[in-house]
Amino acid sequence: MVLRPPVRRGPAAPSRRSSRSLQCRMEVDASSQPPRGHYHHGDLPQALKKLALELIAAHGVEGFSMRQAAAALGVAPSAMYRHFADKSELLSALAHDGFGALGALWLQRVAQMKPQLADNVALRSLARFSAGADAYFQFGLDHPALFQLMFGPFGTASVIWSMQEAELPTHPYVMLGQALDGLRDAQLITDTARERAEVSAFSAIHGLTCLVVSGVFKDLDAAQKWEQLELVKTNILGGLMAWDHVLQLKAALGAALAPGLLGSALPSTGN
Repeated sequence: MVLRPPVRRGPAAPSRRSSRSLQCRMEVDASSQPPRGHYHHGDLPQALKKLALELIAAHGVEGFSMRQAAAALGVAPSAMYRHFADKSELLSALAHDGFGALGALWLQRVAQMKPQLADNVALRSLARFSAGADAYFQFGLDHPALFQLMFGPFGTASVIWSMQEAELPTHPYVMLGQALDGLRDAQLITDTARERAEVSAFSAIHGLTCLVVSGVFKDLDAAQKWEQLELVKTNILGGLMAWDHVLQLKAALGAALAPGLLGSALPSTGN
């Protein structure tokens, strides 16, 4: 009796019917995938940020979702989440980029100052302060949606943000402090006036920009809006230069300006 080795058989060939079924499933799976976007490595995040800003400008922060953005860009939602964990992270990244762009514009305006100002320390320090305020105001006018995002829940109002401890070297609060230091070094304002001057200066410039961006001054043309900024800058500088004189009235001012000391008590905050 001759023993023969067992015959090794490969997998059974699929029947014509099962082959057609497999082909059909593959066609369905392929058709369900969104079309490929023309994005190379690294530029999808920028495309998403650009689209998000357009959607925010048109519909507000709540006017889009990550899935909708993916569909508009022609990519799978999973591709988006490889760059941003969720919509909040995307909005925070936009706010962070906004501060970088604002700082770059500030530096650009300072660099455009007339060269002859270099020979006059006082005029140069005044021009540097003015250029910073101009850049801040211009940025708000040019990018209203981004500006509001930067100073909303995903920017300065987020729990991880601190204006006084911002890490960006081109952060507006840091650059404003440097401009104020220049005014002090040029002996245009005293050391006493320089102390915490960022609070009043930033409040005035930021406040006016917010009013314009929100439409409060919608009846003014562009030139008239810039005239309002000129008035604000003049008031800031005038107050700082006269600060020592103001301090002579400190006792009277303390009684007159402290909340609730004169007139009726302040309303309750409900806490």
